[in-house]
Amino acid sequence: MKILFATISLTALSACATTKPALQSGSSEFGNAVRQNIAAHAIAPTPEQKANTFIPADATKRAKARENYRKGETPEPQSIATTD
Repeated sequence: MKILFATISLTALSACATTKPALQSGSSEFGNAVRQNIAAHAIAPTPEQKANTFIPADATKRAKARENYRKGETPEPQSIATTD
């Protein structure tokens, strides 16, 4: 019984063995999704976008911005692409 169990165990383990390392047997596209995600998070903003990051501590402007948001009168965001 022990020999049978050992034979079955070794046969099952050998079924997982490959002749190539796991990362070399994949597609040439392997890793592209991760690289695209990194690129999407690493886009440097334009000088105009950098200059437009200051939010003034003006209560009336904040209230107006909230009101415009609730009314749906805010500008649509521009698309950013990482591919040509």
